[in-house]
Amino acid sequence: MEDKYIFLCEEHKKGMDLYRYLLSDLFKLYNMEYYQIRKKNINNFFLKFLRRAHLSYKVSNFVNLPMKSIWFEFPDLDIKENCNYYIIMPLGVFFNCNISAIRRKYKKNKNVKFVFLLLDSLELKHKSNKLARKIYKDKLWDYVFSYDKHDAEKYNLIYLDEHYYSQPEIKDNKEIDKDAYFMGGLKPGRIKETIELFEYLKDKGVNVRFDIVNAIKSPFDYKKDGFNTIKQVKPYSYVLEEAEGTNCIIEFLQTGQECQSLRYFEAVCLNKKLLTNNKNVKELSFYNEKYMKIFDKLEDIDTEWIKKKEDVNYNYNGEFSPIHIIEKIKEIDKK
Repeated sequence: MEDKYIFLCEEHKKGMDLYRYLLSDLFKLYNMEYYQIRKKNINNFFLKFLRRAHLSYKVSNFVNLPMKSIWFEFPDLDIKENCNYYIIMPLGVFFNCNISAIRRKYKKNKNVKFVFLLLDSLELKHKSNKLARKIYKDKLWDYVFSYDKHDAEKYNLIYLDEHYYSQPEIKDNKEIDKDAYFMGGLKPGRIKETIELFEYLKDKGVNVRFDIVNAIKSPFDYKKDGFNTIKQVKPYSYVLEEAEGTNCIIEFLQTGQECQSLRYFEAVCLNKKLLTNNKNVKELSFYNEKYMKIFDKLEDIDTEWIKKKEDVNYNYNGEFSPIHIIEKIKEIDKK
């Protein structure tokens, strides 16, 4: 029978559909269908208020309220009997709905298999990671894939190596206008350290730009040239454009994270230097000590290396492509 692949994710704010970028190879090469679980249109003021309270992130930190799925519309998938279907879902689907809602809607089809895609480490101490640790063992899943090697070994998951990044399309080669660039949030475990990293580089004469997401939630009231708080949603294309215009991309992992972030993939695909606090970067396929430097403390950072203009070439040729997700599924199904 023919195999068909469906990607089912949560509704995204305008411009923030990261999966469209990361998995674009699958949509192009495998005609993978794409669906979103969307919020229902509600005009009643009281119901809008009730939904906002029911789905409140602050409330969820104290108690995980049931029946959140009532506020959402689930897409009707055209499931035919003469095909095998694989529904791939990331963790974000379950922020506002639950396993039982997915099971009621789609599990009735015997020719459908479910794939849980874990992009982040299970070890991080966030609400989302706590949720992932709770649901990854559910019997709904036929396969649970992880990009964290340490998680795969510890929790007996299927390790997908580095295969979740499609080659980004950059329209024009942007002129390099900064020495170093960091994009990220002030997350627990690296708030104070992020400020200190920026100040250290700035004091050393590095032309550095930090774009900090959701900094309004931070206890810091910090303002300095080159340190930018982003309160409006930015598309991933914005990140790529800024990364294209830097000499060195900064990767600053939070406490508990042991696998690479998107910054590693951007550095390789855009041929940029990488400054990272990820000691495990040496285990990755494109590690190059000439182009990638690891720091544990600020004094480890070679700021002259950051500023030095060099021709960087990792000889990348599509090795990160998420088409390997499909290859892995086919490999497992043959066993």
